[in-house]
Amino acid sequence: MVVLGVEESVRRMRWVLDSTSDKMVNYFIQKYEFPEILARILVARGLDEQTIDSFLSPTLKDNLPDPYILKDAQKVAARIADSIERGEKIGIMGDYDVDGATSSALLKLFLKTIGVPVRVFIPDRDDGYGPNAEQMQKFYDDGIRLIATVDCGMTAFEPIDFGTKLGMDIVIIDHHEPEKVLPNAYGVVNPKRLDEDKNNPCHFMAAVGVVFLVVVAINRILRERGFYQTHKEPDLKEWLDLVAFGTICDVVPLSGVNRLFVKSGLKKIHQQHNLGLKTLSEVAQVSQRIDSYHLGYILGPRINAGGRVGKSALGMQLLSTSDDVEARQIAEELEDLNILRRSIEAEVLEQATQQAEESIRKGLPYLLVKGVDWHQGVVGIVAGRLKERYNLPTFVLSIDKEGDDVKGSSRSVVGVDLGALVIKATQEGILYRGGGHPMAAGFSLRRDKLDDLDAFLSRMIKEKSGEEKMVCPDYPISGVIDLSAATPDLLDKISVLEPYGEGNPEPRFALKNVMISKTILTKNGHIICKLTNMGGATLDAISFRAQETEIGKQLLLPQRGKSYHMAGFLRLDTWNGKNKVQLLIDDIALAS
Repeated sequence: MVVLGVEESVRRMRWVLDSTSDKMVNYFIQKYEFPEILARILVARGLDEQTIDSFLSPTLKDNLPDPYILKDAQKVAARIADSIERGEKIGIMGDYDVDGATSSALLKLFLKTIGVPVRVFIPDRDDGYGPNAEQMQKFYDDGIRLIATVDCGMTAFEPIDFGTKLGMDIVIIDHHEPEKVLPNAYGVVNPKRLDEDKNNPCHFMAAVGVVFLVVVAINRILRERGFYQTHKEPDLKEWLDLVAFGTICDVVPLSGVNRLFVKSGLKKIHQQHNLGLKTLSEVAQVSQRIDSYHLGYILGPRINAGGRVGKSALGMQLLSTSDDVEARQIAEELEDLNILRRSIEAEVLEQATQQAEESIRKGLPYLLVKGVDWHQGVVGIVAGRLKERYNLPTFVLSIDKEGDDVKGSSRSVVGVDLGALVIKATQEGILYRGGGHPMAAGFSLRRDKLDDLDAFLSRMIKEKSGEEKMVCPDYPISGVIDLSAATPDLLDKISVLEPYGEGNPEPRFALKNVMISKTILTKNGHIICKLTNMGGATLDAISFRAQETEIGKQLLLPQRGKSYHMAGFLRLDTWNGKNKVQLLIDDIALAS
């Protein structure tokens, strides 16, 4: 159903409202006394009388899957428990993003809490993604005979084979797309294994969620063996804050057990149990109650900044420290690195946008942009920015200035599975390394394969999605409201939908027939404006990084006497103890 007649907006979007069952809407209104707009959102998201209670109030007791439903989970947990009982040193290898940092920190904290010596290795970007043979050798020389790779390892065939031949047991705890053959490891716990049931409740977990389940299994085995008769049993729920953080930042669907993790974990975050998270929030000047937005857009980028333009291990160290001085020092270093990252990102984004505009003019159903020595730590962010702006699968490549290597990062839209694309391109010899999820992937290729990659993407993506849809895609609207209805009371009522994230997005509202009465351009390209309507209602609004966009042009030079439809997100703005609602503008259409 087209909303407000908007077939093509400023961002070349077709505004649509999900269809709902009036019968189910009325059921929700009568039983739960929901306002109609909330009831329609819930029904549009597939909730019914069987699933609504679990959605509103999920509990660990009723909804946490048994870890043993995952292949090798019991075997891997038992092997780790053996080392724990013998007091052996255990090695951990993790990834350099938030999911990797939280996964590594969670396993490290669990092991340290019960007195097990542990060493953690997080590769810097120059070391490449995942385990490497050099670090395998270092762990072996240090007396380590058991290594757990977390949020990595599924495509590290040679390093894992090397470590296994040295005489170490290597267990993989991951969630990335696998190939047909598994690495030569002692055990592989991954809900995406090809021999797993694709309908298992763990299929879309972030790696930190899988690690948490393995820790639950280890804990169970230790309890059954009587280990806690002489050791204090840890409260595993204390680490759900890390599970929530990694789950949000890895952009996995927030439904089922993932929603349970985030909803439960946010409660722990509000208790400020994790010193690193608490300190990072203070340094980032987060004064409001932390929600999924703060985790994904404020704190997450600071953890990632270490892996992008600094030292990759900083995030894991911060999230696992119990030392106030160390926590403050690392948090401040990550803050500085994030400022540097933003500067580098802005420069690369400007160059990439120019290339993207040329692709748009050609009508291609994807974006492939590249630059010499673009910083590898920001290409993923730039890919995300371009994908958000143009709503197309986006591939951003950094070409080594002196060598033959090209490294890339990609972000996708619904319907184009990047993980599968990257694996296929690797199998066809176009890429020599790669991996990822349906919505995000990283890869490497040789310079002489650039044209082959372009041809491959053109062929594969055109098969996956029609060009007409890519030109003017659907833009989902959760509800249409009048300006006067954008109140704190409305936000309070729809807060039952939280936490927001992939698969459970923040509601996007369309505000009809508004006029732009005042605009201010900030020095960083944001546009602040005042909206009004014929009834005299007003609302503050902002459009981030909009100066050079089509939205920015409309806001800065509005057509006199014309009214607009605005689409975006409603956020509570607290200032001097007063609550006001602000619209984050995401799209605009001229009202007919």
